Amino acid sequence: MSVLADWLARARVPEHCAPRARRALAAIRCCRTPALGGHVYRCTECAGTDFAYHSCHHRACPRCGGERTAAWTERQEARLLPVPYFLVTFTVPQELRAVFAAEPALMHDRLFRESAATLQQVAAERRLLGAELGFVGVLHTWGRQLQHHPHVHYIVPGGGLSADGKKWVNARQRDWLLPVAKLAAVFRGRMEAVLRASAPARHASIPAGTWRSRWVVHCQPAGSGEAVVRYLARYVSRTAISDERLVVADDERVVFNYTDTKTQQRRQCTLGAEEFLRRYLQHVPPAGQHRVRYFGWLHPAAHARRMTVETLLQKPIVLAAPPPEAPRWHLRCPHCERFTLVRVGTLPRQARAPPLCQR
Repeated sequence: MSVLADWLARARVPEHCAPRARRALAAIRCCRTPALGGHVYRCTECAGTDFAYHSCHHRACPRCGGERTAAWTERQEARLLPVPYFLVTFTVPQELRAVFAAEPALMHDRLFRESAATLQQVAAERRLLGAELGFVGVLHTWGRQLQHHPHVHYIVPGGGLSADGKKWVNARQRDWLLPVAKLAAVFRGRMEAVLRASAPARHASIPAGTWRSRWVVHCQPAGSGEAVVRYLARYVSRTAISDERLVVADDERVVFNYTDTKTQQRRQCTLGAEEFLRRYLQHVPPAGQHRVRYFGWLHPAAHARRMTVETLLQKPIVLAAPPPEAPRWHLRCPHCERFTLVRVGTLPRQARAPPLCQR
């Protein structure tokens, strides 16, 4: 059971609710209920009967995404190279956040494109690295208190493929990849140019000083990369907050834990029910938008270059036998506690899903 999903299912729908947020609430309310249909199981030991209802698989649903998260983590860990890794984060300044909120599909795409191009442009300079990078980006739109805070994280190997595609170029230091001040300046210039060209009205609404101030780009060593992959995986198929952080969730307020950015101390945030719902729903991504993207020689279309990198780094090929498959949780009988359930029938999907709660 998910406390957060149950709270969202009974929450009152805001009057001015974006269509994508309304669809998210409708999906969460129907998730694992008779509205979506399911299967009938019978135990071969005690002859007990159990029902398993279908999941909604919506990216904003706290109940869903566990299997997809585990699969994504396994794939990324298998692709890690025997080099040091870095976590590079590009953050959008406060003055641009209103534009991002108004046009998320456009601006998130620009954020990905220009930040990735910034990394490649700076890394291509011979005095810094002189190579093409390959990296994975994960989009976040929230801060630790669920406020609107768009930024993108990149998992970047410490080195790249030379211009002729025949040599691996290591980063000059194991704990340093590229100068963050230069990355921030190039990123700021690219964002201004693309916003001026693609959305001049939006560009005119932004204070001129924004394009002269210092933007924030952060780069930190990430060791072998496994820890940062597992950290970012939690938000690949899910959204901003999990049940583990909730302290109180009732019809009047929601209290949750967070870590203060400046002091790194554990604190609690208390929000009214309507404000918590507003903050949660603003992070529902537009339909069809990908939170994860791949660049350089890690792009799906660059398979040959990725294989060249693995060959140059002599990445070992592991031919271990797959581990035995663990019994699936939905095959465990709730009566005798044994994994002896077998499917004996199906439950049809309801013609109409229950309406959203309008208390």
